[in-house]
Amino acid sequence: MGVQIPRKKRRVGLLTLLYRLSRLLPMGHRQKLKLYLDLEWIFDRLAMEASFKHYPPEEHPHRRFASRFLLRHLAPHMQVLDLGCAKGDMSDLLARHVGRVVGVDHDAAAIALATRRYQRPNLSFRHGDALQYLRDRGERFDVLVLSHILEHLDGPEAFLKQFSPHFTWFYIELPDFDKTYLNHYRLDLGSSLVYSDDDHVSEFDRNELEALLERTGLEVVDAEYRFGLQRLWCRRVAAPAVQ
Repeated sequence: MGVQIPRKKRRVGLLTLLYRLSRLLPMGHRQKLKLYLDLEWIFDRLAMEASFKHYPPEEHPHRRFASRFLLRHLAPHMQVLDLGCAKGDMSDLLARHVGRVVGVDHDAAAIALATRRYQRPNLSFRHGDALQYLRDRGERFDVLVLSHILEHLDGPEAFLKQFSPHFTWFYIELPDFDKTYLNHYRLDLGSSLVYSDDDHVSEFDRNELEALLERTGLEVVDAEYRFGLQRLWCRRVAAPAVQ
């Protein structure tokens, strides 16, 4: 929801001060642009971190809009595997709307916390490797949830090819490099602050992500781009050879 605001804006003292300081800086246009891009990145990051302390997990805009998007596609009969479930926030949200959810993560402490925080008859958590879990248990799942996973991987294509044969539907959520033209300025200027998180190895633009999914036999059925995130609901249309 947008806002309606008066044509004549209220004067903001800090903005006036910074404009004046900008004119006094002994720097060229390129240097100023690079400086402001770095400052924008820093304050955007600080604001995002503060937002997660301000909102309870279920009320954060990221989670609310993810829920709205998912509810368009989830069905009560579905069996869901939430890979990299961390502290279980997404797993709990999913379990309210589907038949069964299993959250899997390598972080034993996170799994222990998730197990204590979220207790539903159709929700369980497992510590370990998700692919090994699938192979060992031989269980059938309809949906694989990859919420902020692919951007952390050195080989996302090989990863998806391993999991693709085990599922019909995939929910993928990750940062949107195209959320702002400022990221493309950063590329042009060689800025070091051109990532969303310190342990990301990929920042996908929209075309790049769709091409990756196509190569792994996934078809994008629905997509949404909000709050700097890409959300995609995908269907397996081809089963690539398991690596």
